[in-house]
Amino acid sequence: MIKLTIEQAATARGIQSQKELRAVVLEKTGVDLRPATISDMYRNNKTQINRDHLETIMLALGTTDFNEVLTIEGNKKDDGQ
Repeated sequence: MIKLTIEQAATARGIQSQKELRAVVLEKTGVDLRPATISDMYRNNKTQINRDHLETIMLALGTTDFNEVLTIEGNKKDDGQ
């Protein structure tokens, strides 16, 4: 399972809210992501990840390391479920 860790990456950079993250994304990339898009990715509520949105957030956070914004956990088949 892929888990987004955007909230942790943002917090590590002093960004304390989704609203603040959205403002940073707009300021640093010029891309105005919808509040719902930011919210879903911030709270890890996405079942599908838009690569463009993820790239935009990564650029705004100043990272090229996927390990900062997502983790891959063992899948259910490995857990015997």
